Order: sequence, then structure tokens, then C-alpha cells
Amino acid sequence: MNPEPEVSAVRPFLDRGRHLGRVPEPDPFDPSLQGVRAYTITSGRSHAAIHLEFETMLQATPVGLGSAGMLRFERAEIVRLCLDEPLSVAELSARLRLPIGAVRVVAADLLHEGLLQAFQPSETVADDVLLLTRLIAGVRAL
Repeated sequence: MNPEPEVSAVRPFLDRGRHLGRVPEPDPFDPSLQGVRAYTITSGRSHAAIHLEFETMLQATPVGLGSAGMLRFERAEIVRLCLDEPLSVAELSARLRLPIGAVRVVAADLLHEGLLQAFQPSETVADDVLLLTRLIAGVRAL
């Protein structure tokens, strides 16, 4: 009968015979990670330098169009989404699956850098039929 081999003193924490595989990547859309993700996206800021309403429409500027390839992560995605058509802050939040506060902070940064331009819809949003139909369609898509 063979005696059992000794466990290495270098790695006593490893189980004998256990295969070490890759550690699975965390799901970025895991609800328990959303607060951490929003914190990192905004660099810990909770207020934007420029106040943006839910219904503020954002569109990429020519400078933003030229810079789209150099941006990364959520900043690049916001500019990319706003290239073809103006989108509201609320629509961006829904499409990116990010808290609206995080979208406001990043969009305000992009506005400040001249990569986006903002348009306020009519003073009485209730009269803006196009915006309301787009918001309803966005909510239905969720």
C-alpha cells in the first residue's frame, strides 16, 4: 500500500487533484454591482456640472463625430447612440441600462467637452407629441 503523497508546503491551500480553471467574469448587469459600476463611470460624482432634465435631447456634434473612435466605454456609447438622432437623457439611460444620474454626469461631461449638444424640448412637454410617443415606445421596449 502506497502512503498518500505529502501536500506541498508551498501551496497547502490547494485541494489535491483539483483543476484550477479561469475565474468566471462577473455579470456587468448584476443588480448588486450597479452601484459600483455607476460610481466608477462617474468617478464618484453624483451631480453633473450642467443640469440635464430627463427630457433633454442630446445629439453628437461634428467634434463628437470625429472623436467617437477615441472615446471608450460608456462615453463612446453615448456619443455613438447620439450620432444618428437626438436622444433624451431618459432614453440613453434605458438603452445603456444605467442609472439616470450616471448618464446625466457623463453626458454633462461630454457637453462640456463639446462632443454633444443639448436641446430642450418645448416648455410644456405635454404638448410635445413626438417626444411623448418616443418615450412611450422606449418604455414599451423595456
